[in-house]
Amino acid sequence: MAPRLALSGAALPDAELSPRTKEVAILTNVISDCFQKYGKMPKTRIELYKVGKMLGKGAFGKVNLGLQRLSRRLVAIKSMPKTKMKEESTRKKMKNEIDILKSLQHPSHIKLLETFETDSHFLIVMELCPGGDLLNYVRKRRKLKERYAKHIFRQIMEGIEYCHRIGIVHRDIKLDNILLDGHGNVKIGDFGVSRRCHKSELLYEQCGTPAYIAPEIVHDVGYKGFPVDIWSAGICLFAILYGNVPYKANQLSDLSQDVFEKDV
Repeated sequence: MAPRLALSGAALPDAELSPRTKEVAILTNVISDCFQKYGKMPKTRIELYKVGKMLGKGAFGKVNLGLQRLSRRLVAIKSMPKTKMKEESTRKKMKNEIDILKSLQHPSHIKLLETFETDSHFLIVMELCPGGDLLNYVRKRRKLKERYAKHIFRQIMEGIEYCHRIGIVHRDIKLDNILLDGHGNVKIGDFGVSRRCHKSELLYEQCGTPAYIAPEIVHDVGYKGFPVDIWSAGICLFAILYGNVPYKANQLSDLSQDVFEKDV
């Protein structure tokens, strides 16, 4: 078992050093001592991070801006209260998301940096995407010019193709879950309802966001995983170019009727 980080036990550096230099010296001493005694890094603690403003909120937790104190790297920290993780199905969903994030090695996907826990929360540390999500990006501009839309959509499809190639279906492709890094490049995130599947396997879980959901999911007779991501990507392309989604409904049944009427 990896030893825990204990800042209080570290020898304090020279009192004349700046607060930042003291902080780095303390952390460096703790890590160095741990390697000498145990031959490994200390177990990550929340004290290694400075937690900032909230970037987003979901059903099971929230995402905050974070600063890794030693490297000074800005990150995104997803925290989930353990009180909401009591059911086995919820814990399984979280573990599944972490497992999928660990397996992704593609520039169009959000990068997992590490995971750890406190007495009250499970935490997932990911790379920060300062460009925000594509939904807000498009809203501010009403719609994107075709040339830039091509650039964005190509990266979205490259990310989806990679997922499918390694047997992962996302099942919640939407503008909200497509993030942008500091250079305007795509980072697909939120793999909370994703799963591994085979090309010919039928899935039955109804999941995703109504405006982006493929008709075969709504019909509830089983569906193949990979094509539903392609449908959702097509909705994203429409929204990028026109500034709104083609199908709108408050319930899945209403959405099914809307799709049928427009496609007839």
